[in-house]
Amino acid sequence: MSEDPPTLKPHGLTAEDVLVGCVVPNDPRALAQALRLVQSLRWFGGAFAAAEVLVGVAGGVDDGARKAFEAQGVRLQSRRPGLGTHLPALFPELWETGRDMLLLLASDTVVVQDPLPWMRRGGVQARSAPLPTVNPEVFAQLSRHFGLPEPPQGDLFAGTPTIPFCDAGTLLLPATLARRVFPLWGEYTHRLAAKPGLLHPWENRVHQASLHLALSAAGAPFEEAPPELHLQVSPSHVQPPQGSFLVDPAILRVGDHSDAEGYLLHCPYPFPQVRIEACNRRLRQEREGRLVAPLPIRDSGSPAAPVTQVAVLGMHRSGTSVLTALLRLLGLWTGDEGDFPPADTHNEEGYWEHRGVWSVDEAILQTLGAGWIEVADLDLSRLDEGLRNRLAGRALEVVRSLDRGGSWVIKDPRLCLLYPFWREILTRPTCIFIYRDPLPVARSLAVRDGFPIPFGIALWEAYTRAALAATRGVPRVLVFHRDLMTDPVSTLHRLRGDLMRLGDPGLAHLRVPAAEEIQAVFKPSLVHHREEPESEHSYLTLSQLALRDALATGSAFDLDPVPPLSAGARDLLAAYQSLRQRKVEADLHSALAWLDELDTQVSTLLGSRSWKIGRAWTAATGRFLGRPQSEDAERIGRLIDRVRSWRRQSRGGA
Repeated sequence: MSEDPPTLKPHGLTAEDVLVGCVVPNDPRALAQALRLVQSLRWFGGAFAAAEVLVGVAGGVDDGARKAFEAQGVRLQSRRPGLGTHLPALFPELWETGRDMLLLLASDTVVVQDPLPWMRRGGVQARSAPLPTVNPEVFAQLSRHFGLPEPPQGDLFAGTPTIPFCDAGTLLLPATLARRVFPLWGEYTHRLAAKPGLLHPWENRVHQASLHLALSAAGAPFEEAPPELHLQVSPSHVQPPQGSFLVDPAILRVGDHSDAEGYLLHCPYPFPQVRIEACNRRLRQEREGRLVAPLPIRDSGSPAAPVTQVAVLGMHRSGTSVLTALLRLLGLWTGDEGDFPPADTHNEEGYWEHRGVWSVDEAILQTLGAGWIEVADLDLSRLDEGLRNRLAGRALEVVRSLDRGGSWVIKDPRLCLLYPFWREILTRPTCIFIYRDPLPVARSLAVRDGFPIPFGIALWEAYTRAALAATRGVPRVLVFHRDLMTDPVSTLHRLRGDLMRLGDPGLAHLRVPAAEEIQAVFKPSLVHHREEPESEHSYLTLSQLALRDALATGSAFDLDPVPPLSAGARDLLAAYQSLRQRKVEADLHSALAWLDELDTQVSTLLGSRSWKIGRAWTAATGRFLGRPQSEDAERIGRLIDRVRSWRRQSRGGA
């Protein structure tokens, strides 16, 4: 993927120009997926949310499902399939539409933002498969068998070639072209199903291979769709395609990456993960019959008052969340309720980390091959200009959105490491440091994450020195964690006074709330690790003790320059990072051995006579009774493909 922002040519498409189609078997799971797809389009599709939607069901539809679809303004069609019928070919309404374009979506896709900016008129838009599919030699033989031009070799995935544009999850094409392609698609599906040996050993790829043959036979002009139109949510153990960390998709292909209730599972990409959380949140609200109104934007004073952009900086486990919640009570905007992750057992009052900020921070770290604890060799200068510009564009969107609420506050401990990036974007920055002694921070990390105490202290030093160095010249104030925990009301009054002394008119409206409001946010019982000044001398090095003392006396803001990370801390961080990597490699070796055995057992089962007889009997009974055919074998085939490709990738493409 190009590292420069995509240049979106004028497309001229509106929602009125496009028919959205989805074809599913009469299966409860597939119908639930299709309903989730339509709901996501209506909730998050923006200007595209008004598009006409046709859902074709192969088989009858009960009244409950019909009413659910009709409530979303869906045109529902049902047909009784014949033996081996290609499902899209059942519904000529898809290509006999009066719309200019057809967007065919698989039921396991979700729309998470307006896709119109990436949609084009003209030819076919689709994505190449993100996993290995039909071997090029086999597919070349297949093309010759049907008298079609041999395809070019596709991209490599884990050392395995793929055929191009074989993923039918998202397919955009003119209606006039669909009239040629869809009947051919059905014809080739039937022919390949009748002679599965033509695809051996990729018989489970009939649907994708037949689409490729149909596009070739129709002479359809093809354009590789951008990843925004079709981002496959890969399992976390599969190496994501290059550039995936920077993609903010409009359409996600989730496949089996959802739970039994249809909620989407966590994915390894930060921007899609924010979209997934929003989708799950809206889906849960819909099912529970409650829609949460956005938090009211607080009065920021005069309409002409400037916007001050406050960042709370502090190491993980230092009270940044509770401080941010209290600053919101003072009158700083934090964002809507949906902008934050839920609370958990490690932070029962919530984290208050704006997901827009978090996603940018996480994308920067992942792009650099780092993480919140892999900081030994973190170097922001390694971001090349193209990547930096793309990330800066996303960060600017977040800042402008927050600016609309007046003076605001954000927190994310990663900001300690990444503030130089944000400082270039912010126009009126102010920083509030919260300082907690390093030993209780390290003990808290030990309980939550299992880190050794010296490692937690080294992390504290790295975060603290980075934050102090990055904020020189920025207005900043200091808050002590122990004061906030022992007397939050007085501490908040003192903090407001410190902010007022900055003379910033964007903060003039701040008011300390009543003690009852403060106590409702603050719970002393949540502090599990107290200060141990005597014990710290046995854990901290001299340079770490000096840094602690400078923060405790408030003189840390006078450090110029801020001393660099101590050599001992740097070596410890690097060594622990190396140990973690070696453990991952050892776990990987064990997993590969286990998967080798599992693959052998599954292959033996699928090739057994009892399996084949049972599957044939189930299929024949289903056809006789008019029941949908099971997708289990196809899902097993996809899973085996994923497992085998991951094994090849993990072993260096061998």
